[in-house]
Amino acid sequence: MNEDKIGIRSEELGNKLVVHVQGNLDVHNTHKIEKDLLNLVSSSGKSVIFNLSEVPFISSAGLRLLVTTLRHCQEQKISISICGLQPAVEKVFDIIGMQQLFTIYPDLDAALK
Repeated sequence: MNEDKIGIRSEELGNKLVVHVQGNLDVHNTHKIEKDLLNLVSSSGKSVIFNLSEVPFISSAGLRLLVTTLRHCQEQKISISICGLQPAVEKVFDIIGMQQLFTIYPDLDAALK
């Protein structure tokens, strides 16, 4: 996928909704998926796992999107976790302490257990 494009696809695996995000989560892309993402997690009512294994870059806009989605899920009593961080994204998460907000798994298999 072209890094200038963003995409999301979802699948229900058991009692979890897995949201696969593809592309850079930056100021140019996050507004394109925010409404759809919030509607998706609301309508599902299932625990959410964000698979970010195909996200090579995240900016403050992408972090804001994740935190907005986290708050939305908390209001609806839906658990949320993240998996598959690429090294550059993981470094950003480490620097700003996102592990305090999210449960983070190394990969999707670990998140589904």
